[in-house]
Parts: sequence; structure tokens; C-alpha cells
Amino acid sequence: MAHSLRPRENGSPLRESVRVLGLYVRAQVLIAVILTVLYGIGFAIADVPWWPAIAVAGGLASVIPHLGGFVPLILALVADLLGNRSLTQFAIMFGVWLAVSVLEGFVITPRLLSKPLGLRPLLVFAVAIASSFLLGPIGFFLALPALAVVMVFWRYFRDR
Repeated sequence: MAHSLRPRENGSPLRESVRVLGLYVRAQVLIAVILTVLYGIGFAIADVPWWPAIAVAGGLASVIPHLGGFVPLILALVADLLGNRSLTQFAIMFGVWLAVSVLEGFVITPRLLSKPLGLRPLLVFAVAIASSFLLGPIGFFLALPALAVVMVFWRYFRDR
């Protein structure tokens, strides 16, 4: 996944933009798979009822900005309540969800999106946060691909 964002010899910025957007989609899919595995391992250890289904739903929902991260928490909470789990088991489940959420927000997403997009992890994190505050979920969803395309054109015209 360590592709360069630099325009290829004789490559147009439009072609590079399409390539970068493809890398973005691939990174999003990889993030969803990683989160599915992390939720699966964590919820299995926490002995959450129906943990495989909750892990898959959590991974798939991760592509939804802001709200997607709460899907596994809500599903695990409902599963724990229906399974008559103790408060300790609920606390362990919440700890798993919190740990995965922190890893996703501060490590996994910035690192996996920064390399293919040719952006620094801190810039990815800052743009994602700023755009989500300014434009809500749509801003969060569109900010990084838009920034990557702008950077392709910027580098193309700067190097000419």
C-alpha cells in the first residue's frame, strides 16, 4: 500500500486523482477489515453474546462517519442486556469498544490513509476532525479524498 502520490512520467493529474481515490477506497476497506478483527477478538474475550455478528456489523459500519463507531457499542450493549450479563462484563465490553475506537481514530485510520494519499498522519487527523466539525458527517467523509485530489493537482502544477 506504499504507493507514491507523485505524478508518473507523462501522467495527467486527472489520472493520478482517480488512482489516489482508488487507493482511498482500498484503505477504507482495509480499515473495516481490521476493525472487524479487533472487535471480534475483543468481544470474544469479553464474552459478548453474538460477538461474530456484532464484529462484522461494527466493521461494516465503520465507513459511516461519526455514527458508525457507535453501532458495535449499541449492538453489544443490547446483547449484554438480553444475555443478563453482569456489570463487570458490561464494563469489559465497554473497555474493548473504547480501546478499538481510540486505536481506530488515532492510529489505524491516520496511518492507513496517510501513506496511500501521500499525506502526513497528523494532517489526515487534523483535516478529518476540522471537516467533521465544519461540515458534519459529509465533511468527514469527503474531506480526505478531496484533500488528496487537491494535493495531486498541487504537486503536478508545482513541479511543472
